[in-house]
Amino acid sequence: MIDRVEIVDAQVHLNQLVADWRTAPLDAVIATGVQAMDAVGIDVALIAESRGFDAKMRPALGPELPNGAIRAEFPFSERAVALHPSRFGYLVRVDLKDPELRRIVSEVRGKPGALCMRIVPLPDTGEVASLERGEFDPLFAAAEESGVPVFCWLPGRSHVLIPYLKKFPKLRFILDHCGVGVAPPHTGQIAPTLASSMTPTVAERVAQLDQVLALAQYPNLALKWSHAPSLLSDQPYPHPDVLPLLRRALEAYGVERVMWASDYTQARNETGTSWSECLYYLLDSNEVSPEEKEWLFGKSARTALRWPAT
Repeated sequence: MIDRVEIVDAQVHLNQLVADWRTAPLDAVIATGVQAMDAVGIDVALIAESRGFDAKMRPALGPELPNGAIRAEFPFSERAVALHPSRFGYLVRVDLKDPELRRIVSEVRGKPGALCMRIVPLPDTGEVASLERGEFDPLFAAAEESGVPVFCWLPGRSHVLIPYLKKFPKLRFILDHCGVGVAPPHTGQIAPTLASSMTPTVAERVAQLDQVLALAQYPNLALKWSHAPSLLSDQPYPHPDVLPLLRRALEAYGVERVMWASDYTQARNETGTSWSECLYYLLDSNEVSPEEKEWLFGKSARTALRWPAT
């Protein structure tokens, strides 16, 4: 073990923590979340509020505007921050088609606990093709202008971000989930929103990681190290075959640009992994130095998101 470092979980769908999350009172779910975090040893969490997708594979986060855009709302995240401002921050989703996109983005950082945005472009909806055509320029331009970092879920297609990394050098991008494709589910059927992003084998996903590491040449890109055990490992907990890959990521990006996240509720649903297992396969490892753990588990996220400790 190491001396105590701050543990910042850079992504967890905390609103989905309990079985009856769609109907449970917000305060009860938040209280359960705090108890679970205390039990596991998580000091701070970045909430990625998610309520699934609608029939058109759009995030079911708010009302539909006349032009078809979704104006997302984040009541759970706002309540969690109000109750525990030192324990939580959250990310937002902004629809590229929102007619008031620039205003919406400019107001993100002015809301308590709102730190960043996330994009989850799906091939099925045409969003990946739109990204490839350069049509995300207005969103990223507004984010750069307002200093709003952007998490990007681009499984196995991280290369499509290259033109934007060049065009918006002052914008902090963070590549989600090691940047590699989705793994087949251990049980049941893969979700429709994930099926078109699946990469069948560990070997293929490790090969995709090579492409992700090549992007470290762009200083405005950081890497979220999450789901590595399910995506990049052939071995059971504590997944020793993941550590050499993490070492390569740290050498490519520098530990200041690699942040840990559990994405716990997804890991639980897809592989039965516990929140503790998501954390301690790395926290207990002797192959990562105490100084590296300080960055990996807290300082990298706080730096990239300009998230001061309170």
